[in-house]
Amino acid sequence: MPGEPTVLTLSRADRAWITLGPAAAGVLLALILPVVARWLAGLGVALPFGFVIKAVAGVDAWWKVAIQAAIFGVLGALVSAEILRRVTRVTVADDRLELQTAGARQTFARLEIGALYPERDLLIVLDNDSRHMFHGEPGASRARLGEAFREHGWPWHDDDPFAGLYQRWEPSGGQLPIDADAVLTARAVALRKKAGKEAGELRDTLQKLGYAVRDEGDRQFWRPLVRR
Repeated sequence: MPGEPTVLTLSRADRAWITLGPAAAGVLLALILPVVARWLAGLGVALPFGFVIKAVAGVDAWWKVAIQAAIFGVLGALVSAEILRRVTRVTVADDRLELQTAGARQTFARLEIGALYPERDLLIVLDNDSRHMFHGEPGASRARLGEAFREHGWPWHDDDPFAGLYQRWEPSGGQLPIDADAVLTARAVALRKKAGKEAGELRDTLQKLGYAVRDEGDRQFWRPLVRR
């Protein structure tokens, strides 16, 4: 008998903290900053960005503080919305995996998956040719993810099983075919521009050429795809 699916998402406490925490922190910051700025201005010494300190110190009337608190609170709420938008709800069953992020849903059959593992705060899903099928921010710890995937018989790894195959890409290093090198060159430009969508599309193009890529900051590391 197949087991019941396991649903991994944010707990109520985590969701409440993410929803309310940034806005509350923004309001608190708005109340504290003018006090700190007036103290710094009163030291009588030259400070970096002194004009900013003087401007913040000028927020001394209650209505000015209220406006600043409202602005910071809204900014905190926007941060909360972005965090919640990026969280992936993970549903693990014996024969399928469902990943839902911001209303977009992806479903994978068990036979499609070659490996799963955590990378920083991300869940990485690879197919049987070690191509990236998904990476996202799950609403559960890596320990809880590992427990759920192992319980349902999925090929979970605590680390990237292909980590030892990666090599750092160097422009015109001569290690790769010309077409793959050209893709990584274009992707380096996309990473510098913080163009995440373009970098993702170029990752897919590189995988069609038989190579995977991993980023560490703006540095790229490549490896050949491996059939498991």
